[in-house]
Amino acid sequence: MLISLYFCPGNGERPVMITRTAIWCSAVLWLLSGPHALAQSTQQLQAETALLEGDPPRAAALAQDMIDQNPDSFAGLFLLALAQAELEDNAASAQSAAAAYRVATDSTARVQTARLVARNRIALRQYMRAEFWLRRAANDITNDTEAEAVVRDYVRAIEANPLSTQFTAYIAPSDNINGGSEDGIVRFDGTGVFPIFGGEDLENEFVERSALSGIEFGGSARLDYRLTQNDAQTTRLGGFLSGRTYRLSPEARDRLDSSPTESVRAIRGDDFATLQLELGATHTRNALLPFGPTSFRLTYGTYGRGGERLVDYRDTVLTQGFKAERGTFGLRLSRRDQTALLNTLVDEVTDDVIGSYTTRLPNDDTVQFSLAYRYSDAGFENTYEEYRAGLNYRFDQPIWGTQLRGSLQIGRRSYDEFITTIDGRRDRFASIGIDATFTEFSYFGFSPNVSFTASRNESTAEEESNSILQILVGIESNF
Repeated sequence: MLISLYFCPGNGERPVMITRTAIWCSAVLWLLSGPHALAQSTQQLQAETALLEGDPPRAAALAQDMIDQNPDSFAGLFLLALAQAELEDNAASAQSAAAAYRVATDSTARVQTARLVARNRIALRQYMRAEFWLRRAANDITNDTEAEAVVRDYVRAIEANPLSTQFTAYIAPSDNINGGSEDGIVRFDGTGVFPIFGGEDLENEFVERSALSGIEFGGSARLDYRLTQNDAQTTRLGGFLSGRTYRLSPEARDRLDSSPTESVRAIRGDDFATLQLELGATHTRNALLPFGPTSFRLTYGTYGRGGERLVDYRDTVLTQGFKAERGTFGLRLSRRDQTALLNTLVDEVTDDVIGSYTTRLPNDDTVQFSLAYRYSDAGFENTYEEYRAGLNYRFDQPIWGTQLRGSLQIGRRSYDEFITTIDGRRDRFASIGIDATFTEFSYFGFSPNVSFTASRNESTAEEESNSILQILVGIESNF
């Protein structure tokens, strides 16, 4: 790789350019003058010349002399790191570059020294440490060129690392934390009305069906390990853990406390807490079909609520990509076999077919259209069909320092038989979402993120009609 390093000392000393192959990072470095700047100038030039002439041992010795005269010599430490990298002593080079980072007083110098540390860590196969240093570099980015270089290095580290991780955390106030209905009343086709407070069983039924407001606290962790990879295929093992818990609003708390039933008054937000765990494997063939990559995934998982395991499930997913002139088509076929662990629940088999088209517009914005069909067989009064359409839009350029995304989904769901009606059940639903990431505020490559979602379900079984408004606040990686 051909690189150019411009050393620009202070006190009017002349900038010196080194062009060198096999040196790892390209940078503009401002070397601050120090007590021994004049004495170091000749040594610095000699060290640069030694690197240019392919003599890294001499360059390292000269750089060490500079450091002996001034332990905080940024030029000496950085030149030593470059020489050690040429000598393939990546551990020593990483340490020297880290020392140069600590004494650097210029943001550009910190970006480039952090990148050099990361490159050494990648060579040592210490990928997580490399990613950490690249996130440190992100704190000092001052222009698009530096940002693009850091992102490239980060992508290189991710691609080299067989283990990938993804973590999320968020806080989300909501007017309906439990997906309950609007009135909390069960109607049996107009022939009878069961009010909210009508006995302990109906009390608990009300809590499950009535909308309760509060705050959701959630997080997830996804681990993915690449077992094998070549030009033809990739095989990965993965794990996923997700949890949510809730805190009831004062309004919801007062509503429950007003109940004459002790079990209802004892309900807390964490009674609605959920936990999900998955383990699975994915195999991708790049040339199985001429259209595009083909992926097969098999996942086993379990899901619980309120501290009790409810179901175990197995997901089987087949995904096929299709390349097009101006975008890509995707087809996803999946089946979930779900086994109930409680007598009050039923087994369920759900089949999904999803088609999508993603394209980039002339202004570089990205738009995706999708159509989906679902058939869920859960026995009498629980089997339904669902059709839905979706639109996702992502703005390429930030607007007022904010990266924006939007989504829209509409659909319908139908049950041939349902427990509270005599002619089945028909639902119509819609949701809209707006996601904003404030990229101007960044720390370690993370920026604050706010998402707003609103959804509405209208059902012929009135107790199933509901609406949900939610604001989610979290952080998002810029890489």
